[in-house]
Amino acid sequence: MGFKQKCLCMGIGCLFIVFCMFFALACEKPSKSSSQETATTPNSKEVVTEKPPAPVRATSVKSRDLTFELVEGIEFADGTEVRSITKADIEALRDRPIHTGGNVADGVTLTNDKNEKVHVRTCKEYDAALEGGYSPYSGYDIAMASWFKYPCGTLNLLEIAMIPQQSFIPTHKEGIFDLELLPLSVFPVLSDYEQTYGYNIENVTYQNQVEKGLLKVIGRGQNWLRCEQDGLIQRLTEMARADFNDDGIEDILLSETTSVTQGSYRSYDMIILTRKSMEEKFEKVEAHDSK
Repeated sequence: MGFKQKCLCMGIGCLFIVFCMFFALACEKPSKSSSQETATTPNSKEVVTEKPPAPVRATSVKSRDLTFELVEGIEFADGTEVRSITKADIEALRDRPIHTGGNVADGVTLTNDKNEKVHVRTCKEYDAALEGGYSPYSGYDIAMASWFKYPCGTLNLLEIAMIPQQSFIPTHKEGIFDLELLPLSVFPVLSDYEQTYGYNIENVTYQNQVEKGLLKVIGRGQNWLRCEQDGLIQRLTEMARADFNDDGIEDILLSETTSVTQGSYRSYDMIILTRKSMEEKFEKVEAHDSK
């Protein structure tokens, strides 16, 4: 084979190799990233669209991370006061001695039906004594136990409380003690209203009683109310707001002190009020049982 023929053959071979390479590149589809999809429509060219990123799932707040702000703080024997409480801190707070108003006694003495006595200083000790059948016996012990009733009751209720999803309660600035929203069933009524006054109290409010001259407001503040009726004096104090009965609606935790105009009787309690819509009044509810 002559020199020219060899060169011609080599040139044809090189052209063939180059042609094959271009052909292969043209046929190969570029690999798509995992964030792209191919979308086609009838009689249309292939369209490459960006695949939307996966939605970011909201991180739920762990129960132990829930924080509640108190309207009335909890005071401890070391002089500190707590107004912001995280669920994770409740157990430690229950181990701290409670402030008893500067009284000589540090704590309270409780007595059982066998006349056995136990002296308690913390909420953990107080709750355990009550569960064991102990209670305040004398008037002095009842007064001292009141220093435990509210902080210990508040801690126990916050332990089962949740953050509400909606609220129909007036803001702190507005104040909750609108007499037209408070049903008379909240007042510690001793008499049978239907017999004494000729009507039941299902739809009666504090305001109705004030207008009739049967109830008198003797004190009022931004977060407290003091009323008198039938020889009874009731003081309500707002302690905290949360969802205490697990229905998603905000409730109010109130401390209640009841006394008499004549005598030394005094009692202490905790009340939970809720309001289910802007058209309804307050009503009493029970705390959600976490067990």
